Amino acid sequence: DACGASMSLRMMGLALVALAVLLEAVGQLALKQGAKRAHAETSKWGWVRGLWRNRAVALGILCFIAHGVFWTMAIRLLDISIAFPASSIGFVFVALLSKTWLHEQVGLERWIGLGFILGGVVLVGSS
Repeated sequence: DACGASMSLRMMGLALVALAVLLEAVGQLALKQGAKRAHAETSKWGWVRGLWRNRAVALGILCFIAHGVFWTMAIRLLDISIAFPASSIGFVFVALLSKTWLHEQVGLERWIGLGFILGGVVLVGSS
């Protein structure tokens, strides 16, 4: 059935968007963690060397590379007018991960805003 195959490809594309964006969110948080852990050095470029040797920064970079791979796979299957707005789910992922991983405070207003974003992603994904 052509309609079923098309729907299946769309769901696969949306799943790839979600995976790509989750990797992007983990990458953002890993870079944040790495930046917090970087020690100030006395030399002009010492902080760059410190970041380069930081495992959290390396994880962040690897996550962004993986994000690029999965994002490319997703946009092969989806119109960019669907994939790009759906990637807004990343704001939700970052808020959830930053609250649990980095112990950041996320206030009620932000949760309400994230709820609107999530509603928009659902509308775009189902259109």
